[in-house]
Amino acid sequence: MIVDVHTHFVPEQLPSMADRLGGEKWPATKCVCGKANHKHVMISGKNFRTISNQCWSPQRRLSDMEQEGVKMQVLSPMPELLSYWFKAEDTLDFSRYLNSQLSEFIQSNPDRFLGLGMLPMQDPELAAKEIKNLRYEFGLKGVEVGTNINGRSIGDPFFTPFFAEAEAEGIAIYIHPLHPIGNDRIIGPPSLSALVGFPAENALAATSLITSGLLEKFPNLKIILSHGGGNFSTTLPRLDHGWKTMDEIRRIIPKRPSEYAKMLYYDTLVYDVKTLNYLIDTVGANQLLIGSDYPFVIREKFPGHWLEQMEISQEMIDAIRYKNAFQLFEVNYLNLI
Repeated sequence: MIVDVHTHFVPEQLPSMADRLGGEKWPATKCVCGKANHKHVMISGKNFRTISNQCWSPQRRLSDMEQEGVKMQVLSPMPELLSYWFKAEDTLDFSRYLNSQLSEFIQSNPDRFLGLGMLPMQDPELAAKEIKNLRYEFGLKGVEVGTNINGRSIGDPFFTPFFAEAEAEGIAIYIHPLHPIGNDRIIGPPSLSALVGFPAENALAATSLITSGLLEKFPNLKIILSHGGGNFSTTLPRLDHGWKTMDEIRRIIPKRPSEYAKMLYYDTLVYDVKTLNYLIDTVGANQLLIGSDYPFVIREKFPGHWLEQMEISQEMIDAIRYKNAFQLFEVNYLNLI
């Protein structure tokens, strides 16, 4: 039984936001001429990405899941839809539409799908107020947020109101790279941003959660780092060394950074068994969740297929396959076996 926590959703139709501030910069969907079951996601009049009905059709997803042995998917918005660069009130309207569409998708087959919505994170107070709607009106398990919000790292104290309410409500927070730092220094095609920029961006975001004192202040947060946390795990020894030798770091956090790292969850999308073994050694198997990045080109097909290659116990394998995810999202998996 496989639970895939890293899959993305785009509704077949996005709401018209052309009359709002930002105009055509808002994401919009457009039909692909002569190609059924496909849409262009248009931003600023240009095709940002061509998507298929894998993004919006429960039936198509279920067919793919059956082929690849996936019991359940957790869906979150395509990150470019998060729309933090517009007026917060407009993003709130956009997010409510998207969350409602995602909720309808989930309800089509609630034994196979869970959902993580979006919030207007550029206004943490407004985002905090919307959490109850996210959870109780739309029935979603949590929220996807960017690694940074308009250049501000997600661990910045600016976001304290959001994290306080998220902890109080017990929602999951899925952190995904967004507009990575250093894109202007990557040499090669734009697709390298996802291969080189994402890992660095994840490391910066994860570190900010620790060095801001956020995890010390809110120890019961349910935070998942996408793409295995990127470069974060290999940065931890340096952070630990700094904590031992630099008074200014110990004044912020009373524990070694690697101890806080074990409070976070990580998806397994690192494409390499050696890297996964290192991640297990660093944070423990109970902190890992399978992720594939379905349905985009970077995705790992047959998620979790590598588990049989790993020299770990059956207990660890079952934890990574489904038990960790069901515990995190508070799902009674005994009803699904």
